[in-house]
Amino acid sequence: MKTALFACGGTGGHIFPAVAVAENLAGEYNIIFAGRAAPSMEEKLLSSKFDYRHINAVPLTRNSVIKNLMLPLKLLSCVREASKLLKKEKPEFVVGTGGYVALPVMLAAIFNKVPFYVIEPNAVMGVANKICAKYAKKVYVASPVRKMPENLPVPEAFADCKKFRILITGGSQGALGINKKIEQIIDKLKDVSVVWQVGAKNIDKYKYPCAVAFLDNIYAYMQHADLIISRSGASTLAEILAFGKASVLLPYPYATANHQEHNARAVEKAGAAFVELDKEENGLWEKIESLMQNWDKLNSMSEKACALGELNRRAAGDIARDICSI
Repeated sequence: MKTALFACGGTGGHIFPAVAVAENLAGEYNIIFAGRAAPSMEEKLLSSKFDYRHINAVPLTRNSVIKNLMLPLKLLSCVREASKLLKKEKPEFVVGTGGYVALPVMLAAIFNKVPFYVIEPNAVMGVANKICAKYAKKVYVASPVRKMPENLPVPEAFADCKKFRILITGGSQGALGINKKIEQIIDKLKDVSVVWQVGAKNIDKYKYPCAVAFLDNIYAYMQHADLIISRSGASTLAEILAFGKASVLLPYPYATANHQEHNARAVEKAGAAFVELDKEENGLWEKIESLMQNWDKLNSMSEKACALGELNRRAAGDIARDICSI
């Protein structure tokens, strides 16, 4: 069987779209993932499910010229290492989803004349993809998402179906900007079913009944929530849309090229979300209340989210079929 090599890492926004496409190619190709060694996020998420190979990668240190002086030499070493992997495994093609972890593999593909494809899941293309895109066989601008589970049991916290149900999440680490705003309005949420993932490092600070450190079964909460309050990274946003949920999005303000705000604004423009920046006056309760009092508006936002989510659900299969046809 021919081999396909995937390069991704750093964040879930780069990893999960790669997994979605890889799963659709698994019947046709032997799948190999390349990423950093533990304790990297990609090793944690991928090594138990796929043939996983270690590579080195070096990040660009933003706003520090001095720290980047040795970057070209370090990157060259990483590219040489990635080239050895390509020569050993002889993949039919390489797929990169961006981020500094994918950069040395995509560059190695260019230098070794191995066809490669770029997937850009964000509204703004990242640096690694910008560098390599013009040499790619094809560039896909999409947020591929894995098939979301269905008919999940209702979590106990959402058992009262008569109450408005809100999932608040800033990811596994929590989100300081979201947590601060929720704490300011927590007293107004007493008649609402709320699950608030504050992050393990913050659980001692936010001692509220609805606060949890981490949710192992977050998809169950996403499926049964009426509204989701979240950051707007590519993978998280793709999952929200895949479940067809209305959302209030608070973009991470320090994301590269402000891509989270661009992601969020695209969904807001489609009518599926409200957007509020960390630096803006806290208007979360007004947004929540407006939807609690207007189910037609809530349902309209959910329907528009579902329509966007359908594009994401199809993207992984469409990309896989297109690669196979090429």
